[in-house]
Amino acid sequence: MNNVSITIVQLEVEYKNKQKNLALVSELLDGQASVGDITLLPELFSTGYIFNHAYEVHELSENFANSETIDSLSRLAAKHDTLIVAGIAEEDQGEHYNSVAVIDGTGLRHKYRKVSQTKFDKLYFSQGSELLTFEYKGLTFGVAICFDIWFPEIMRAYHSVDVVLHPANFGGHHSFVIGQARALEEGCHIVTCNRVGQDVVDEFTATYCGGSRVYSPKGDLMLQCADKQTVETVTIQDLSLAPQYNGVELLDEMQQITSILNR
Repeated sequence: MNNVSITIVQLEVEYKNKQKNLALVSELLDGQASVGDITLLPELFSTGYIFNHAYEVHELSENFANSETIDSLSRLAAKHDTLIVAGIAEEDQGEHYNSVAVIDGTGLRHKYRKVSQTKFDKLYFSQGSELLTFEYKGLTFGVAICFDIWFPEIMRAYHSVDVVLHPANFGGHHSFVIGQARALEEGCHIVTCNRVGQDVVDEFTATYCGGSRVYSPKGDLMLQCADKQTVETVTIQDLSLAPQYNGVELLDEMQQITSILNR
């Protein structure tokens, strides 16, 4: 049976300070006895998430074809022999995206642009339109960003994957309940890397709750972090589907139910 180890870096993000956040990730990984096959960082790990004005995050966004952040993470990936999955603000032909980059020691391998949009995403970012799956270490991975897991229309497309990698900026623990539900619904692992710390803007202070966690396809809690900056590694071995779907072709059953209800 294939298995994969995933290192979750629950970062205390330094607001709008890319160099310090990169240095902190490097320091945290250097402090580990070993780093997993995959290293997962939070949503927008290098910049923070909430701003007074859109131009603040636009100025921090990077074109992935020429990105100092991706180059730095690629060097870290090579050093620790890991695949880094990180939330980074992206600029492309004048558009800006809340994106995730998948990076190895040779550079950018894949990217995903957040499809769902909170009220803050709508202020700063264009909307993504494509999901991402990729093969690694014999397993199939999907990527979702934060609010994405609230939408079964998005997550249902990941029913065939083994693991959903889920960078987040959650302020409340209720969102993790949704993550557990999605693990059960789709029969896959949900690996959420949240952040800690604050984004301070004129109108309010956004506080992030940590609590990064991993749910199995059976909805079992495999790992839960505390509310402080931390690095934890989990190994995924059990790829069995959620028990309620044994013997059921889920997508076929969904189509039949939809057909019946729409008569």
